[in-house]
Amino acid sequence: MLRFLGMLTIIGLAFIWGVYIGLEGTDAVLHKAKQLSAQVLASTSALERNLSLRSSLVNAKERLVQVKVELLDKNYGKAATGLGEARQALKKAMEAADEENKQKLKEEMEKVEAVKRDVQALKTGVQARVDEIVNELDGLLTR
Repeated sequence: MLRFLGMLTIIGLAFIWGVYIGLEGTDAVLHKAKQLSAQVLASTSALERNLSLRSSLVNAKERLVQVKVELLDKNYGKAATGLGEARQALKKAMEAADEENKQKLKEEMEKVEAVKRDVQALKTGVQARVDEIVNELDGLLTR
């Protein structure tokens, strides 16, 4: 019984598709198919860019959280290395970002670089600045 209903559904869909092509014409159907294909391709590429951006931002945030741990352990060498990795992740995110986010990411990269210089100079108070950068990355992720 189920096999019969499945076959009947397939035959019905084929009949409806044939009537649609007969009414619209093959050129109109092909044009609509090409439009739909272009829309799917555009939305897929936008989704891929957005996913790449978010992935890079999460990676940068992960590195910054690790930097906070290293700063608490007073391991400034590893913290500086982690800041360099966070900067690279932000640079990768910048490649996938739109113009508005590129400017914000550039500012964040400059802040990370400044914090890295302060860590290498063994200045105090850098953990608060790392917290600030993490909060700003959270803001970019929630958009």
